[in-house]
Amino acid sequence: MNISHSFPVAIIGAGPVGLAAAAHLKVRNQPFILFEAGKSVASNVLSWKHIRVFSPWRYNIDKAARQLLIGANWQSPDDQGLPTGEELYNQYFKPLAELPAIKPHILLNSKV
Repeated sequence: MNISHSFPVAIIGAGPVGLAAAAHLKVRNQPFILFEAGKSVASNVLSWKHIRVFSPWRYNIDKAARQLLIGANWQSPDDQGLPTGEELYNQYFKPLAELPAIKPHILLNSKV
């Protein structure tokens, strides 16, 4: 039996790793669906939004995600800056999740 269907890759969780995985799949033109239990992407990050991380932006932005964002005229934060969880969300995770190449593939409030 020859099955010619291409099923999407299922990504569990729309946090930093899940969103990066989605970006890598999009750059490689691979179908995906991203399931997030929370009401927004990076919902766990928002639970500690007031805390500043100890690694600068350059280590927090995935290369494939950066590529997609720059293609959409995104303004990259200063690579040396130390963001808070809220800044990560507002300046990186939210813009990435709202890209037309990513947004239609995200299912929020979804537990698997």
